[in-house]
Amino acid sequence: MSVALLPSTELHGRVCAFLYHEAELLDNNRFAEWLELLDPEIEYRMPLRTTRFLTDGDGFESSEFFSDNLASLTTRVRRLETEFAWAEVPPSRPRHFVSNVIVEEGESALEVRSSFLLTRTRQDLGYQMFTGVRHDRLLPAGDSFRIARRTILVDQTVLTATNLSVLF
Repeated sequence: MSVALLPSTELHGRVCAFLYHEAELLDNNRFAEWLELLDPEIEYRMPLRTTRFLTDGDGFESSEFFSDNLASLTTRVRRLETEFAWAEVPPSRPRHFVSNVIVEEGESALEVRSSFLLTRTRQDLGYQMFTGVRHDRLLPAGDSFRIARRTILVDQTVLTATNLSVLF
């Protein structure tokens, strides 16, 4: 990528601040506020990773751990806010770390890649960790952004988690 295509320092800082704010909302179970960051047409998905030779493709299948839209994400969040989210009894304590943020400006949206580390601690499960990269499409929304698309590419081929009730 040539230097001319890099976003301004100010734009990069705003994107990083947005992603850090999102992480804080998720870490503090402020799910209703997190939903407000999503575009009504959100595509939120996590494809399955497979082990392949580098010459055989990117290592991801068309099958997915989940493929959500705003309605299904809202249902997931509303369930987490009740006592009937059995997968979250006792509740998890997640911690989201975001780094290596790359921002590419398009005509009407930003294409953003970021590395993530998501830890989850739970009394009965102990400690779990997920790492990978997220590919986001961010749309301008006033002084902030909305997430229009998120593709989560985990590094692990085998997820040892008993569930995927945390949000990435």
